[in-house]
Amino acid sequence: MKYGEEMNIGEKIKKIRTAKLMSQRELAGSEITRNMLSRIENGAALPSMGTIHYIAQRLNVSPGFLLAGEDDELLYFKSSEMSNIKKAYADKNFRLCREMCINSEWEDDELLLILAECCARVGAEEFSKGYLRTAADRFDEALEYCERTLYNTEMIACEIYSYFSYMRMLSPTLSSNVADDERVCEVLALSDSFCVYSTLFCNFEDGDPHSVLMKKYLPEDSSYALHIEVKELIECEKYAEAKVLLHKLLFDDAYELPEPMLYFIFCDLEICCKETGDFKGAYEYSGNKIALLQKLLA
Repeated sequence: MKYGEEMNIGEKIKKIRTAKLMSQRELAGSEITRNMLSRIENGAALPSMGTIHYIAQRLNVSPGFLLAGEDDELLYFKSSEMSNIKKAYADKNFRLCREMCINSEWEDDELLLILAECCARVGAEEFSKGYLRTAADRFDEALEYCERTLYNTEMIACEIYSYFSYMRMLSPTLSSNVADDERVCEVLALSDSFCVYSTLFCNFEDGDPHSVLMKKYLPEDSSYALHIEVKELIECEKYAEAKVLLHKLLFDDAYELPEPMLYFIFCDLEICCKETGDFKGAYEYSGNKIALLQKLLA
């Protein structure tokens, strides 16, 4: 039973005691017997006011809370849990923050908003590591929380759509099971560098490279900006120059590449090697991209 459902005082005492990992003997202490505490928790006996005060003190809650109604309970749990949730969020420990929110004893629009953001961030982390099935699950989870909160979550949703658009270029199976419309909201997505890159990259893949104004939102000399420059060079058939930049992306330790991005770099290197007569290189990069795609879709 979760808080927010009606429960008697004995059930409430037992719920708090088990949450604090206390045995009945530890809670009973020297003032009441373990047998009496068991009867109270099972609803077979009602505690006196003196016993309520004693148990509340040992549980580190107010006597009023043990006697309180549903609304007061929710306020208590929100005040006691929210500080830890906000600390995990501020520390960017989104996995821990998500788990704390999911396991919380209360739910409101603020918690749902935090959950939506945390699930989106965890999804982005899984995406970068190449765990795309898990990333898609976390993104869908985030979209579900976006729908349930009254707060405006359009920015979160638009960023998620950018990731799904990119993943669908790897495989149509990497689509959302929640969103009916996965359009990228370009204006809102500008707040995230990957989303800017994803929008520009998708435009190139669709044969529409005309979003040059968005390039200014990419950090200079970032892997994202450099790859878009590569796409522009390939568009102009400057394959040798593009190949140099691709090798820079691949072998310069200054660039951290998300695993899915690495796949498209192998694709571009295969093209550039073919166009410059390096057929051995084209064969090697073709093998690399196939092996990586199998891993990404596992």
